[in-house]
Amino acid sequence: MRRALPWVGLLTLFLATGALSEHSWRRARLALPEIGRRELEPTIGQGVLLGVLGGFRTVVADLTWIRGYVLWERKNDRAGTELLMRAACALDPRSRFFWENAGLSVANDMGHWEIRRRGGYAKVPKEIQEHILKGYARRGLDLLDEGIASTGGHAALLATAALVAELQLKDLGLSAAYYRRSAEARGAPWFAARFAAANLWKEGRRREAYDWYRAHWWKVLRLAEDGSPDDLKELRDMEQIGRAHF
Repeated sequence: MRRALPWVGLLTLFLATGALSEHSWRRARLALPEIGRRELEPTIGQGVLLGVLGGFRTVVADLTWIRGYVLWERKNDRAGTELLMRAACALDPRSRFFWENAGLSVANDMGHWEIRRRGGYAKVPKEIQEHILKGYARRGLDLLDEGIASTGGHAALLATAALVAELQLKDLGLSAAYYRRSAEARGAPWFAARFAAANLWKEGRRREAYDWYRAHWWKVLRLAEDGSPDDLKELRDMEQIGRAHF
């Protein structure tokens, strides 16, 4: 009888796992609105359905991300790479690393893969190339927005979104808005406030740039241990240049 007890325990655990797997899948699928079970299972395998349980969740998220990274290195399977990266984000939605790198991969890389798939830069007209690249940049920015919401407004993710908006979409106003949110968030990067003001300034919104930067310096930056002297210098330069315009 004692010899049978371990087997009874294993059987009970197996049955419990089977009963919980469907419930766990339904919870995970809510975070993947564009990806259905039929598409996810062949790519990741049935192990995900069993692994989305308790402490196994982050482990499976890590393994899923590694598989997605392997596909990313091959640079020829956009759908599979994005699918796995999104799945990792869904499995561990508080991970800044997953959201940030998934968003950047979509925004920076996958448009170029699509152009190569269509025959390369020599064959695809430049206006089509630009349309493709901006489309993937917006797609990556949407993914970063999901991550910002899932992580409670992580300052680093906001700064990454600002970078995508500036470099990929060439939208200085949108970039400045993200940088402002980053500067006002907990753990703000040292450059967020300066870049927010700089992008507003470059867009011609000089008074707005100066007023916000000055208010933020008085409220936050001057209270830093070193008093943020570089930011104060930038403010004084803006004052001197802007005297003729304010």
